[in-house]
Amino acid sequence: MTFLKHAALLILPLVLLSACGSARPPRLPLALEQAATADRQAKRAFRDGDLAVARNLFEQSLRLQQSQDNLPGVATAAVNLAVVYHGMKNDDMAMRLLDGILADKLTPYPAELRTAAAFRKAVIMVDGGNKEAAAAIEAATLLCGKSCEFTAGIHNLRARLALSQKDYAAAVNFSRDAADAAGGNKEELANARRYSAAAEAALGQHGLALEQYLAALELDKHMGIGPRIASDLDGAARALTQLGRKDEAASYARRAAAAHDAIRFKPGDTTAP
Repeated sequence: MTFLKHAALLILPLVLLSACGSARPPRLPLALEQAATADRQAKRAFRDGDLAVARNLFEQSLRLQQSQDNLPGVATAAVNLAVVYHGMKNDDMAMRLLDGILADKLTPYPAELRTAAAFRKAVIMVDGGNKEAAAAIEAATLLCGKSCEFTAGIHNLRARLALSQKDYAAAVNFSRDAADAAGGNKEELANARRYSAAAEAALGQHGLALEQYLAALELDKHMGIGPRIASDLDGAARALTQLGRKDEAASYARRAAAAHDAIRFKPGDTTAP
């Protein structure tokens, strides 16, 4: 499982709309306007896969937020920067940023952003197969409470951990919990379908696995997430092979190969005929 499964960035409004009908909201200080611009550009770079640019821009946003002592902005930029560092395989720096929020009990960071930091820390630990991953998930759960915006993601992390431990029945159950909690969160719903598919396939339930891979595929195509689309196509091809539907399996395998090649394509490469 790659970091892309849980790589969504935070979106935090810097100001609330004025309650005074047609009154225009006051302008932000220049530093916060610059931070907001850097944040938007960083998200665009992250979406486009340019992690070095995203890192530099989130770093700029973080410094600007710190210069204004805007604690929600500081925490948001730090968590987003940690996501980027994780994508760059620099987990030491990612953990330093997250632990800087979690270990600092005196600075009044918003509770939801402490939860975000705990969730991202758990993602990194699950991705890395860290033996403390289960404890990190529990820490995120404790901060989340009975329900928060990361509830579905936490269930999905439990599913991923169960998959890594070959506890496939538990993985199916956690995936169902994640799907139930996802609501309008298409990313976590797609993750739940994909993890459920992997568990069902391991249990020999290839028909169910195919259904889940196809459901994940439609969600990922809607969101336009290329690597996950390729992964879903691969999974569907494997399930179809197990079901004896060889022609369909070959078709999905060709589509998966084309998706993988397209993701790796660089300008100047020769396009296959």
